Amino acid sequence: MAMLYYQNLEPHRPDILMRRAFHSLKDFTDFLQHTEKYLTSDHAIKRLGWIKAPSPERDEERSPGSWICLEAPDDRPNEADATFRKFLDESAREVYEYDIPQDHRDDYNFSRLQSIHILDRDPAGQRLLLERVPTKSQLLLRPNTHTLRRQIEAIACLQDTPSISHRPLLRLLEANDHARWPDFSAPALESDAWKLLTDLDRAGTVEQRRFVEKALNTPDFMLLEGPPGSGKTTAICELILQMAEQGKRVLLCASTHVAVDNVLEKLMDVRNRHRDEIIPVRIGEKRNVSEKARKWQLETFRETERKRLQTALLNQAGRSEAQQTLLDTLRHDEDFITDLVLNTANLICGTTTGILQHPELKKRRSNRPLYDMLILDEASKTTFHEFLVPAVLATRWVVVGDVRQLSPYVDEEAMAANLDACLPQANLRNACVDTFMAQKGRRTAVIASDEKGTRQAYEAQALAKGIQLAHAEDATSLWNTTIVLGASEALSRRLDELPLDTTTVRGLVPETLERRAAAIRQRSPQLRTADATPDWSSELAWRITAHYEQRHGSNQAGSEQARKQAEIDQLMPVEGVGVNPEDVTKKVERVRKVALPSILESIQEGFGRSAREKAGNALSDGLPPQVRALRHVRLSYQHRMHPDIAAFSHAHIYNGEALFTSERMVAERSWAYDRQPASWRHVKARFDSHTNSNAAEVDEVIAEVKRFGRWASKNRREDGHPWEVAVLTYYRGQERALRKALRKMFKSPYAHGTFNEGPAKHPYLTLELSTVDRFQGHEADLVLLSLTRDHLTAFLQSPNRLNVALTRARYCRIIVGDRHRLGKSKDSLFGRLAAEENWGVSLYEND
Repeated sequence: MAMLYYQNLEPHRPDILMRRAFHSLKDFTDFLQHTEKYLTSDHAIKRLGWIKAPSPERDEERSPGSWICLEAPDDRPNEADATFRKFLDESAREVYEYDIPQDHRDDYNFSRLQSIHILDRDPAGQRLLLERVPTKSQLLLRPNTHTLRRQIEAIACLQDTPSISHRPLLRLLEANDHARWPDFSAPALESDAWKLLTDLDRAGTVEQRRFVEKALNTPDFMLLEGPPGSGKTTAICELILQMAEQGKRVLLCASTHVAVDNVLEKLMDVRNRHRDEIIPVRIGEKRNVSEKARKWQLETFRETERKRLQTALLNQAGRSEAQQTLLDTLRHDEDFITDLVLNTANLICGTTTGILQHPELKKRRSNRPLYDMLILDEASKTTFHEFLVPAVLATRWVVVGDVRQLSPYVDEEAMAANLDACLPQANLRNACVDTFMAQKGRRTAVIASDEKGTRQAYEAQALAKGIQLAHAEDATSLWNTTIVLGASEALSRRLDELPLDTTTVRGLVPETLERRAAAIRQRSPQLRTADATPDWSSELAWRITAHYEQRHGSNQAGSEQARKQAEIDQLMPVEGVGVNPEDVTKKVERVRKVALPSILESIQEGFGRSAREKAGNALSDGLPPQVRALRHVRLSYQHRMHPDIAAFSHAHIYNGEALFTSERMVAERSWAYDRQPASWRHVKARFDSHTNSNAAEVDEVIAEVKRFGRWASKNRREDGHPWEVAVLTYYRGQERALRKALRKMFKSPYAHGTFNEGPAKHPYLTLELSTVDRFQGHEADLVLLSLTRDHLTAFLQSPNRLNVALTRARYCRIIVGDRHRLGKSKDSLFGRLAAEENWGVSLYEND
């Protein structure tokens, strides 16, 4: 059946195209299916604590039910951001009550009696509105696989029932030496046709115009690359207006609600005299939509239009039969007004997953695309399989973003589940990771097993890595070996001879040995919070992610990347273990290629072609150079920040090729607050590894916020808006510590992320507390960045994450951290930043 569809797409050898599509997409399908299986397993269930919370201040009316604030569980004080995001995601419909059993923690109950419906959510405040107050201490989230299923369906659409409009998407999967990308021309628009990009004296306008002209004429793809504050949003708005001028419908998507709403707010701003040319509909739950964009949220917009039409008809004297029929329909037919709104809209907006709530898409059965163009913003954060969900709904694709900013979120647990499938034998995985840990000098292991395959695997790995290994049954000495193998009885007989520094035990070992190993781990700072038994897939997953995050780094980052690659290689099985090492490596490489790159990085730069692959395609190698040149525009100038703030990223992230600043930005970003535009406040570190926080930096941030607040109270903004401050940190533990201090300072015991100073309706200062990763797409007048750690980590050293952190401020950016220790590595980006940045001593200590 699929061959019939492919014969409509490709008259010459459609079987080759079909086979190529199937095999190229199979890795994505396998990854998603393994992830789905993992999510429904016991150890993947997400749980959080909670406390009662007041209704958010922006509630228009008192909500039914009870608001609760999500918190990290007492037994997991450093719960990951990902868990909170899953609870707050609009696809989560209910939670389940749960108390930790005394004997074990995996007795999860998903019965209807334990379920509580989520009525609403407040992501900014990390609050949920539940139909009733929970009676148990924790909440569970039943794993949601809906998004994964829709991604699998989108892939199946391309594999089995592609439309003729999907031919360019399939071209991404063809070998580059075989794919035929059409040329096209992009004639210039008349000077009076431009709606927003009218100021040619503004640096970068010519580049923005060239992008719009190309995007209007491309038969397939268009790429817009731009550093922070370079005008990507304005260019997108101009393109949408030009598409509307041609009577075309646009689908606007991004991975985050912030990115979607930024475009919608700018497009529909009252200062835009062309705003009436757009009829937008925002798909997504009300709480996830910004306050300014909420009037276009589907349900809100629908009710507004219903009331407007009803009022007009009711005021009509002597209504005709048709008018009365329309009035009756509006009163009783819910679908009528919904279809009317959706069919007249020329812009549909939503996140790549939230767009699935579109009523028309829920009931859609045809593979025919519904939109003339998909514009994907912040595409550096969107994977290929996430992109495909909205992509199959359009006939042309505009991909916008910056590969030097944050990459797609990597769920290392899901990646680990896929890596398990690369080496399915648990005993072989254990042999690889235990030998690796011994090689690194971190662990000594005792393995209770008399199984021949297990012993063979450990022996082969240990021999290849030069690790001391002994058998309890026949070795003359055990105390000075790194890995001990033996049957349970043999280990019990020689318990007193086993290594005293044993930290890893596997199998049915004596209970005395288990207690001894646990006590040693507890005394070691490095092992105190680590798993009792190392996991091969987990150790491999985080190293693959760390290796990836250093790809745009300095020489120091390059050496760090080389170290991570060496560790990845050391974790691989060797000859004699019982599997073909090359097959395992190939499978791991396929997982890496699916999990890590964004659609923007793949088609712009290429990602994932190994030396063993004879022919690459647009996803592995990027678009061919001549094809890419025709379909790519890079914005060079930024219009957000003072040039001193942009200087470091301009020089070290973009290598002097982008993030230029026009001369007039110096005047536009001058203010009376007596702080240098970019500086590093040295604070001697007092890092608490248990809570992932730094009290000294908290004190420093609070002192600066107080100081700025005093200034802001006497120096109000001329436009009447409050001054905007952002307090950023890399770590959730530090975010909690800062929140506690800010609540005390602002006398707002229930505030979570937003704090205001001044009259309730007209504050003179508003402060946002956030992690760096959540703040991409945002900006503020003053940014305080708390580094927290007193030493460099792979997470902290990520060039993309550092770039985002450094480019959020308009007027002033103050880094707070231990400059001496973090700046020790002169070749690292942090070393260069510490050397180049203006710096001073602690304000708090001098007050």
